[in-house]
Amino acid sequence: MDFFLFLPVAFIILLLFAMGLSELISGWAPAPGADADSGKNKAYACGEDVPAGKIIPDYQEFFPFAIFFTMLHVAGLMLATWSLNPFSAGIELVAGYVAAVGIILAILFVG
Repeated sequence: MDFFLFLPVAFIILLLFAMGLSELISGWAPAPGADADSGKNKAYACGEDVPAGKIIPDYQEFFPFAIFFTMLHVAGLMLATWSLNPFSAGIELVAGYVAAVGIILAILFVG
């Protein structure tokens, strides 16, 4: 029974299983170029006809919020940890960290 736990043997067995499963369900896939009017290859959006066009995602608005989210959560974690014993790291370090977070957030949202 240990033979099946040998990594190359287990990989080959699982690969053969995946290939067999793929062959088994491949009949459900639409044939390429078959029946263009049937709608099998069209996008579905709650019954609306979606025009075929390429969508280019724009992350320009996402990154400031992602950095904001990260900064606030890291700052909250650091301040919550330091609040247990703020003098262990030095009160100057805590104040400097709060000031740095404030400056970074001001840069993000003001300018």
